[in-house]
Amino acid sequence: MHPILHVCVVGFHHKHGAQIDYCYPPLKGNGEDGVPEQWAGLPTLALPDGAHHVEEDVIFFLLPSLDDPNRSVFGISCYRQIASEDLISKATDVTRSSVQKSVVVLSTVPLFGVLRAKLELITQAYFNERDFTKVEVLSQMYSNLCDMFNYEQLDLASAYMDISVTELLKTFKHRTLLLFKLLMLEKKVVFSIFPARRLCEMMIGLCSLFPNLVEDGLFEAASYTAKPTVTPAPSEVSESQSLKGSAEVAEEALEKKEAGPSEASILGRLSDLVGGTKPRRQSELVCEAHEGLIAPAGINTDSYGFPLHLFTKGSLFHPYLDMIRADSTRAYCVGATNALFKQRRDQIDVLVTLDDAGEGQIDIINADLKRQLTLTTADLRFGDFLLKMLESRMDPASFDGGDDWIRMQFQAYLLSLLASVRGDMGNTLADFGEAFVDAWRTKHNFRIWSCADHPDIASAVPGHPFAGQLTINDAFLRVGHSIGGTEHGRKIASTITSTGKYVTDTGSKVKSSISSWFRAKNGNAEEENERRT
Repeated sequence: MHPILHVCVVGFHHKHGAQIDYCYPPLKGNGEDGVPEQWAGLPTLALPDGAHHVEEDVIFFLLPSLDDPNRSVFGISCYRQIASEDLISKATDVTRSSVQKSVVVLSTVPLFGVLRAKLELITQAYFNERDFTKVEVLSQMYSNLCDMFNYEQLDLASAYMDISVTELLKTFKHRTLLLFKLLMLEKKVVFSIFPARRLCEMMIGLCSLFPNLVEDGLFEAASYTAKPTVTPAPSEVSESQSLKGSAEVAEEALEKKEAGPSEASILGRLSDLVGGTKPRRQSELVCEAHEGLIAPAGINTDSYGFPLHLFTKGSLFHPYLDMIRADSTRAYCVGATNALFKQRRDQIDVLVTLDDAGEGQIDIINADLKRQLTLTTADLRFGDFLLKMLESRMDPASFDGGDDWIRMQFQAYLLSLLASVRGDMGNTLADFGEAFVDAWRTKHNFRIWSCADHPDIASAVPGHPFAGQLTINDAFLRVGHSIGGTEHGRKIASTITSTGKYVTDTGSKVKSSISSWFRAKNGNAEEENERRT
């Protein structure tokens, strides 16, 4: 068995917009061009917004599975455009000066990194034909990919192969850790970055900082459909009523902290759990309610509890999206190149952008969330350590300071955080940010993790990896982070730098002038002495 579903060509029609021109194997849906209703957004996802502004681009995206609406299908699109006059065979509907098309691969597992280079080569070969009716190269690519990838020999770590996290760290610096912690709080986050290639690589790179998240944790990130309500049988009602106190406590714990299943669903599940036996402990009821109603069955976790369930039960992840179709979504982290997303500030919690200089900007709209995400002194030391290692890395082949090394540091940070929270070590949690930890404890992903047994977490060392006494360097780190975290602060820093450079240049000129004056004066004095002698 292989994970490759389809190879498609998506083109832009001057009257109909984005449309599927070719697909192998053919689609068998009821929509236009055979597109299934669940994949109606496929054409617009495959062509980037503002496609005419770029010659080439790459897009990563997710679709709901046709077999299970809560299961993800993973897509990668390679976009190119060519001048119409360069085509050997031109269709009658080509009326513009250029033709834009994307070659798309859909698969049941994430293969973003490993597929990108191969797809770019095939797309270039397809365009080099200058005749888009020659699709043999695409059907051949489908066969080759099926032979290359199979479930038995699949290395899912290839999902983020060649996707750099060093670029992410250079762009957001210390605030990379802020983005890391932001995902754990399950908020409504929009990355608005152009072009799509950079946007998608940064978002997949950010996810790859979480152990196993890209490989195993995105299978329910495309969409969410609530599970059918479970209603207790009439014969069980009297038994469940006798345990009403315990059930109501568990229900309140679930309903207060997240918008979950209906009241009848929770009570029905709890009735099934307690049955006719003696009342169970409140913590058992809450955990088992999560396992039965909330914990995704399609996500496998390791002995540490990784991946965290960041994108399940209605918390969605889309590295590229043309529009947010459901404002009622519980949480999401989506990427967009359309500037209209920036105007929806009333519907989002955080907007992530790049300024004109390419520096990362994180606009936290909610005041409480801003307080929760304030980096501690230990956090700033952690970020400073990463940046110094990155800057000192001279050999590109060196492990220290490279992509895998950076991922390992974030894994160590996360393990220390989990060990501290599991041990309820209040004296160490302050180094991670008490407001952050308190907020995280109310989130779906934490409660799923805390309700299960993870034997290897005992081997993790609790406490922040960079905890310690305050030093003068910490003060400089805090000031630098505060100034660099806002546009106004960066303007001040730029002005100071420019002023310092001006003062330095002026001082050098003055020094040079004084030196020249002294040399001239000494020279005149020597000539006068020679004349006297």
